[in-house]
Amino acid sequence: MNEDCLACKSLSGEKRISPGPTIFEGKYWVVEHAYPVKETGWIVIVHKEHIESLDKLKLVEWHELIGIINSTIAALKSATGCEKEYVLCLSEGKGFQHIHFHVIARPKDLPIDFSGIEIFKWLKDPLQDLVPPQVIIDFCAEIIDKFKTPS
Repeated sequence: MNEDCLACKSLSGEKRISPGPTIFEGKYWVVEHAYPVKETGWIVIVHKEHIESLDKLKLVEWHELIGIINSTIAALKSATGCEKEYVLCLSEGKGFQHIHFHVIARPKDLPIDFSGIEIFKWLKDPLQDLVPPQVIIDFCAEIIDKFKTPS
């Protein structure tokens, strides 16, 4: 664990990234709902170990990740009716150099100002525009029911 890493703190339970329950836990990856956010359907897939570069991932970790991304997309599509999904891995933010992937349900009515990489503005909106924690908790419960264990 890296003590300056917010992903490591979440994994240890010290300071979770989501008010909701863990959606899925695999051998190498954990699936959570990001928080705080402006909309539901922002999923984060976090590696269980503190790894800062994609080239450090083993082939078996990539294989598990592909199945998890596939299951996440299917669950989001079912729960939100989203038009498409974004999948991103940047891992450069302060406290978030730990490898993680964002899988974001892109709503049909997403304003152009939020399309593409601008979707990250959803993580920076004023507090009064954020999804309440209970809504995230309920959404996670729904996604857990729709999440198919990757094979």
